[in-house]
Amino acid sequence: MKAALNSPKSRPILSLRNARQPTAHRATVQLVVRVPTREAQLARCTLHALVGGALGVHTIDIDRRSDLACLHVELDRRRVAEAMALLMRTLSCAEFGAMRRLERAA
Repeated sequence: MKAALNSPKSRPILSLRNARQPTAHRATVQLVVRVPTREAQLARCTLHALVGGALGVHTIDIDRRSDLACLHVELDRRRVAEAMALLMRTLSCAEFGAMRRLERAA
């Protein structure tokens, strides 16, 4: 009987996807953050520290003429205020651009 309890088939399967959101879709947004180019890595690391693996697709555009980096980050809309507050505390020079709502399948 003990062997059956410890077998891989008897263990429950945990899924973070189901635990996060019971609905079929979760609302995400694309947040645009502008920082000086030299601060782009710090901004990216700050966001990763906040949301970890929940940080969605992100790109960084570098404008050499204005020496600005523009981060395009997708994250759960419930984390936006927290992300913005953390970035403002960490990088007082951060500027926030347009935010766009996206629908993603859970």
